[in-house]
Amino acid sequence: MSEIVFYVLLGAVLFFLETILVGGIWCIAGFLCCAWAVWLSYCDYGVIGAVLTIVASVILGISAFLVWLYVLPKTKFGKKIYLSTSQSGKASNIDFKSLVGKEGIAESALMPSGKVNIDGVLYEARSEFQHIDAGDKVKVFQADTFNVIVKKI
Repeated sequence: MSEIVFYVLLGAVLFFLETILVGGIWCIAGFLCCAWAVWLSYCDYGVIGAVLTIVASVILGISAFLVWLYVLPKTKFGKKIYLSTSQSGKASNIDFKSLVGKEGIAESALMPSGKVNIDGVLYEARSEFQHIDAGDKVKVFQADTFNVIVKKI
């Protein structure tokens, strides 16, 4: 009996490790431990023992999941492994729309993306329709927060 309990608990611990140490092997090992516990209980106690082991494993799994979901994030360990909701940093204050119509020079080849120098500032840009060599003059014809699109002039 203690061997069956050991394998069920070991399976639960391995399932928990899967949530921390990603890789899939921990989940497979946990499943195999639980399956072995069911097999041992079937051999020792018959079908009733196997069914009781499955029910106990499911109840243990649901309980462990609820602890993982509600209790663990509030612990010191949980605060270390979970991502926090706040992020530090600042949003870009560049008005990319004001770049439309400005001319600059391609600092690197744009095939389709590269660096352009506009008014002494380097921007990541892309060419929509053509390959642009480094040193070519370019003009911004579209810009938003994430894209500066240029064409060769």
